[in-house]
Amino acid sequence: MPPAPSASIPGAPGHKKPSFLFAITALLLIVGIIAGGIIFFKLQLQLLMLTGWVACAVLGRMLGRSYEDLEAGAFELIQKAMGACLILVCVGALIGAWIASGTVPVMIYAGLKLISPSLFLVTSLIVCSLTSIFTGTSWGTIGTVGVALMGIGAGLGFAPGLIAATIICGSFFGDKMSPLSDTTNMAAAVTGTPLFRHIRHMWFTITPAYVITFVIYLVMGFKQTPEGMAPDQINVILNGLSHHFNLGVGAVIPMALVLVMLLKRCSPILAITTGALCGVVVAVVFNGMEVTAAFNAMWGGFKGDFGDSPMLAKLLNRGGVTSMLNIMCLVVLACGLGGMLRRMGIIEAALEPLARWADNGFKLVVSTLVIGYGTLMLTAAIYFSIVMTGTLMAPVFRRHGFRSENCSRVVEDASTLGGPLVPWANNALFPMTTLGVAYLDYVPYVYLLVLTPCFSLLYALFNITMTRLTPEEMREENATLPGNA
Repeated sequence: MPPAPSASIPGAPGHKKPSFLFAITALLLIVGIIAGGIIFFKLQLQLLMLTGWVACAVLGRMLGRSYEDLEAGAFELIQKAMGACLILVCVGALIGAWIASGTVPVMIYAGLKLISPSLFLVTSLIVCSLTSIFTGTSWGTIGTVGVALMGIGAGLGFAPGLIAATIICGSFFGDKMSPLSDTTNMAAAVTGTPLFRHIRHMWFTITPAYVITFVIYLVMGFKQTPEGMAPDQINVILNGLSHHFNLGVGAVIPMALVLVMLLKRCSPILAITTGALCGVVVAVVFNGMEVTAAFNAMWGGFKGDFGDSPMLAKLLNRGGVTSMLNIMCLVVLACGLGGMLRRMGIIEAALEPLARWADNGFKLVVSTLVIGYGTLMLTAAIYFSIVMTGTLMAPVFRRHGFRSENCSRVVEDASTLGGPLVPWANNALFPMTTLGVAYLDYVPYVYLLVLTPCFSLLYALFNITMTRLTPEEMREENATLPGNA
């Protein structure tokens, strides 16, 4: 039973301010519901989030708050996430249209053509990075191109764990940096950071980590002495792509259009939607697809007949608005849960000791990493880790004058990149099962996943790229703090 709340909040008749102990107990209860449901009963995270709403209603009653009041708090935060949900809708449509147009296939084809025996490790890293960036999925990359690369690497005599590490690093690099990725959109949404500002800020820390990882793989690759190559699997993909799609210049047009629009600072929603519609046009004109089928690819995803290549079917039969419904539901329910906790004052009460300790950029980054890895280890759920860490820490960053992109960057360092480092997390279990490697075989070589948060700590220590709020923004932030509004 949680301890009794403390005194009433001034100006809020009947509403009690939760004590630190009450707040911590409430958070542990919510985390326990999520973790227990996932670990012991294999329940869907969305349903567990909705169960958390009921738990919040009970906790709110103990604080003298009605469910209607908590629901208003939930809707307030959900409203802020609607922009991210719209982007997810557009991204789903974009993926389906770009596969139909040949845009995604041509990028995969170009990447796979780069493979060379001496440069296999770095090529594997680059191919998986490109595939993941242009598809927005680490799992899809691992389960398709990754499987092919494992076969090629084995033929070259590379250790399975080392091959898997290059695939994992490349796949999760793309998952973190792609505007098509659900985790990227979620981290931006829960911290209140514009999507492309979030992505631009992440480049500062992940670029040096990627370069170092690239150099290490390059050196390790040249130390190998491969005698023969096993190109069969990769040739199946290349031949299948060239057979089913027109991989000419036309396939590049949708991507170029989106890049130009983004460089001209057009709205991401407008740019992505325009790119999707352009993909439909290219699919009809260059690939001979029926207009109805091309538009249906935007809604229900691309559904091609790859009877001769199950691997291609697994890679390319995806996308569409419907593919984003689960993550959209999760964003809404998770933001609603965070809004309820914030409305009750539980988050503020739990943050008080942390806020007093984290009084500079370095301590803020350390705290965010600890919370991110901690929630990931407790729940094995990357989405919950992103939501909980972002919801807890974004206000603290702003309170101390730091922009939200500083928080969203570290959230992804811990939650997105931390998944393969936690052996019982889904993002570790999936590559282990799919690639046929053990945790201890690949984890010593995933340099990118370890180096990136180290650079975040280093930058925070020396106040590098730690963007600050303007005086006007700081005054607005102070005005929203409890007791100042």
